[in-house]
Amino acid sequence: MLYRFFVFSSVLFLMACSSSKHISTSNRTINQSLADSLLAYALDHEALYTLADTIKPMSSVKFLRYAIAKDSSMQDGDAIVAQNDSLIQLVDQYQAVCQALSNKTWEFVLVPFQRTEKNMRNLEIYVIRKDAFANKIKQYQSFFGQWGFTPNTNPAVVLSVIEYETKWDRNRAYGYLFGYPAYAVDFFVEANKMQQADVNKKIVPRNFFAIPVFAGNQGYFTYAMPKSYQPNELDSTIYNKAQSTLSKYQLLRSKYVQSTGLKAQALWKKMR
Repeated sequence: MLYRFFVFSSVLFLMACSSSKHISTSNRTINQSLADSLLAYALDHEALYTLADTIKPMSSVKFLRYAIAKDSSMQDGDAIVAQNDSLIQLVDQYQAVCQALSNKTWEFVLVPFQRTEKNMRNLEIYVIRKDAFANKIKQYQSFFGQWGFTPNTNPAVVLSVIEYETKWDRNRAYGYLFGYPAYAVDFFVEANKMQQADVNKKIVPRNFFAIPVFAGNQGYFTYAMPKSYQPNELDSTIYNKAQSTLSKYQLLRSKYVQSTGLKAQALWKKMR
């Protein structure tokens, strides 16, 4: 069943923060420190390969977790749920930064997770390289076409729909869009199906292929492969391309480190 829901794309008014520096866009005031910290984290991690390369059509940037979801006393359809205005204002600050950082080439999108824990709502900020994202939809049109998605579909619509889809379709969609090789996506989906079907929920044996980022060599841009699988030419191509981009970033980054932190917006502008 295809879930329908509203995409969180409405423009909201941002609460002013007198203690932080701000920059102005067309009709909004944006927290510059927040924008720099968000972008700095993205560049130091796997989003580098979305922001400065085409390896990853999309990447995770920031995980958020706020007490804005229904608690156990609330019912489906209740009108009053999120009653903490300060938390909503925090989310809105991130929404404003996402809008300010987005342009013709990249789009920053904040997507709420379907699952909740008690009254906690998890949200994730992603950055999307629009042309690479569209190419991936085209490459796997026989999969993404089931929702009517085409290369011209707004990425925010794609992400919001697949987040609320069934488990295996959700996993496959994210796998493709995060830039993992097709064989790794196939293995991840099928291995998880096998694990769920197993009475002991035993994890299918696997190895991992890790691509380094500035923050570390493992645990970020990493994908699973069958235990007996030997990395092939495609894996080597991804690794070498990423290593080249990372080396360039490492050389340039030191010039933008100041006592107040990394001047990430200026650095990203230089790298484009």
